[in-house]
Amino acid sequence: MKNKRIVSLLMSAAMSASLLCACGGSATSTAAGESTTESGSGSSSSETITLKMWGGVPAENGPQAACDAFNEAYKDKGIQVEYERFVNDDTGNVKLETNLMGGSEIDLYMSYTMSQLTKRAEGNMALDLSDLCARDNFDLTQYLGDLVNSYNVDGKPYALPCKLDQYGMVLNKDMFDAAGIEIPSEWTYDEFLEDCKKLTHGDGADKVYGVYWNSQQDMMQYAQFMISQTLGGDNMYADGGKATNFTDPVWEKTIDLINTTMNEGYAPTHADSVTEKLSQESMFLGEKSAMTIGPWMIRNIKDTATYPHTFVTAFAPYPVIEKGQRNYTQGGYGDFLCINPRSEHIDAAWEFAKWYLTEGAIHLASGGRVPSANTFDTDKVTEAFLSGAENLFDAESLKHVLIEPHDNYAAPTITTKNAELSDICNQELEAIYTGKESAADGLAKAKENGDAALAG
Repeated sequence: MKNKRIVSLLMSAAMSASLLCACGGSATSTAAGESTTESGSGSSSSETITLKMWGGVPAENGPQAACDAFNEAYKDKGIQVEYERFVNDDTGNVKLETNLMGGSEIDLYMSYTMSQLTKRAEGNMALDLSDLCARDNFDLTQYLGDLVNSYNVDGKPYALPCKLDQYGMVLNKDMFDAAGIEIPSEWTYDEFLEDCKKLTHGDGADKVYGVYWNSQQDMMQYAQFMISQTLGGDNMYADGGKATNFTDPVWEKTIDLINTTMNEGYAPTHADSVTEKLSQESMFLGEKSAMTIGPWMIRNIKDTATYPHTFVTAFAPYPVIEKGQRNYTQGGYGDFLCINPRSEHIDAAWEFAKWYLTEGAIHLASGGRVPSANTFDTDKVTEAFLSGAENLFDAESLKHVLIEPHDNYAAPTITTKNAELSDICNQELEAIYTGKESAADGLAKAKENGDAALAG
């Protein structure tokens, strides 16, 4: 590693001031020990650094376009980037983390949940960006507001959140119209369940479900989308993080709602989702469900060659437990762009990260990812979002639910043993959804085990 740092030092000294076009300021070294140059513009590098970036989004759905734009802008500045996709599931994330712990092959990568980010920050798989931000006077609140501080781990930034996550229920507007149901702008759990009943019809292979929960991919996060609207971003915690909150009535009623739709036939069961390898695409775009849980499938809605359909997709906010209990807006930041602390090109990786946050993320808007930074024009984001598929979306509900910024986001402020608590809760949720436990009993066990984990 010492020899590599010497090589890095010599390379950095030969690079021009334009290599680090920071927003201001200069520094003598980074956390990785690389020498730096002052910010500015000038001549090109004597040797090009090629960064390796890993992400979970298919290259053709925006990441490659972003990399191409960066490579064009930085072709004379000595930095290029190559993108590699990993599948954002358990197997893919294990592969990513194995590579991160094994060496410097990966320079930058995306984490997609707070529990993943916390685990990687605590496991020395993500670089603390504090020194780089201070060195370059790169104030994250300038671009992301005070909300960005909610995504720190132990008070420190380990990632640049590059996506504004405003989710909601995804609806088949044609099915809603046929059932005489207006697209909801506000609804309760009881109203949601009643709509699930009205939208469910048919039998066997011809059955259409009211909702598809996608539980085989994630059980806890989807429930939290609804829970957070009443309890906020720290909905797992009680007593300031000293205990868990799994037995709160909002938790119990939310899990019971999901379980009821499965038990009463308004949604595929969790077991069927797993054994039949169901997906949002097969269920929603295959017109086997009238609703599904989240809009990250936008790119596939647009792909009518692979998923032929003509119906209009609309959006609604997640239901709340009862009227007047929408205390928070479901939403916040996602697409956590991290730097591998073992990278041999920390400075160059930081340049790409800053560019991606403030300029590059627009290239993923057509695939359904709304840029987080305030450097992007909302109308242009909406235009990019709908590009080429205007007839497939209800523009009004899309803009209101997914794109227009809202206030009072349900952002997390506590990360204590986040990943461990998520694992504990998911274990009990699987028991609940497979009929081994009631919602009350399963969540009581989750609290008992979670409290023990926090006390340990």
